[in-house]
Amino acid sequence: MQDLSKEDFRMIRDLIKERCGIWLSDAKTNFLSMRLTHRLKATNMDSVKDYFFYLKYDPNGGKELDDLVDAVTVNETYFFRENGQLEDFSNDLAPKILENKQRGAPLSIWSAGCSSGEEPYTIAMMLLEHRLKLETSMINVIGSDIKRSILGAARAGHYDDYSVRHVPPHYLLKYFDKATDGRHTVKERVKQLVTFVHINFMDPFSTGRMRDIDAIFCRNVMIYFDDKDKGRCMENLRRSLAKGGHLFLGHAEILSRTSLPFDVVRLKQSVAYRKV
Repeated sequence: MQDLSKEDFRMIRDLIKERCGIWLSDAKTNFLSMRLTHRLKATNMDSVKDYFFYLKYDPNGGKELDDLVDAVTVNETYFFRENGQLEDFSNDLAPKILENKQRGAPLSIWSAGCSSGEEPYTIAMMLLEHRLKLETSMINVIGSDIKRSILGAARAGHYDDYSVRHVPPHYLLKYFDKATDGRHTVKERVKQLVTFVHINFMDPFSTGRMRDIDAIFCRNVMIYFDDKDKGRCMENLRRSLAKGGHLFLGHAEILSRTSLPFDVVRLKQSVAYRKV
């Protein structure tokens, strides 16, 4: 493909932002051009404009847009990533939340932007190991992503050595099976605690399916949004939280005190935002 024109770049860039909030600055022109070269070949399109109309108007365009989004975002994740936040939630917040819940009501955690599933599975395993000896009926973990293709990989639960490099040895023995190809497969008892769903943060009807969530982990997702869409995303997430529910962001992501009605909660190793 020839160099991407400014018109074509902005046309595709704006469509991606409109549909899922991901923002590509002008500095990403060459990056997007390389990704589009592969997608045009995969769809047998002759031009960027043909591809744009296919994405926007063809019944199959939604699936292709998922593939394009997959191509322009990074799926860097692994088990026990930014573990301080996970420990603070498990050790400090989870017991307090359970104290205030109705008897028998499960602890609901949403891993928003879960990619290939390492984060929600990590949370499920940590709760299985919790000192409160939680029954499985008390654990409800949801993982979501905008990329349908990667949700299939998350449900399968197969991971290479790189993904599990920070998994404590006793977790690896207890909650994984070693496959013949050398990969590590999450055991069924963990899989049964996690539900994977397709959710677009920019769509209030999509996030509206999530209600009365006790804690949301939305880490390293906001980096793809501009300020306006960050606000939209945060409001949609806030609505999904239960009263007094907590939101965890990535370490490099900071929520302005004045942007939305959250209280800043300083924990032992991290910061969380509590819905007012």
